[in-house]
Amino acid sequence: MRSSEFKKLVIPLSSRLYRLAYGLLQSREEAEDAVQEVYIKLWKMRSNLHNYNSLEALSVSITRNICLDYLRREKVKRNIYQTEAKEKIDDQDPASEYEAKERAEKIHQIINQLPEPQRSLVYFRHIEGKDYDEISKMMDITENNIRVQMSRARKKLREMLQKKYAS
Repeated sequence: MRSSEFKKLVIPLSSRLYRLAYGLLQSREEAEDAVQEVYIKLWKMRSNLHNYNSLEALSVSITRNICLDYLRREKVKRNIYQTEAKEKIDDQDPASEYEAKERAEKIHQIINQLPEPQRSLVYFRHIEGKDYDEISKMMDITENNIRVQMSRARKKLREMLQKKYAS
């Protein structure tokens, strides 16, 4: 597909994609960025676009997914900032700050004791905040397999934490 064909098919969708992105993100700049990402993704897919029944449906799905990914990332960032702010307020004295760092270090040590697929899955899911679909694509594992492995990893982590703190 040449650029002139691409422009002819994709540019008319811009207002609908922008409205969708703005509705989800509630920010003009972020919505514009999201639509730009959609264009880039579609451009990279240009040789396969003829395989899709509806370019509009594909574009809407890509826009929605990009916006949801952005919202997930922002939620994780907000949670991290809120946790850090709360810890700063709660942990004014150096002893409390030291205890919090020690707890975090112990948890990381316990996570590192997990077998490899589980360790990576816990890291991607709970530390980086990625969803199952993203992890599935990154690690080339089915989502069901990820869910099973995550369940086993959480169970093992609970057992390890209970063992460590019971004694």
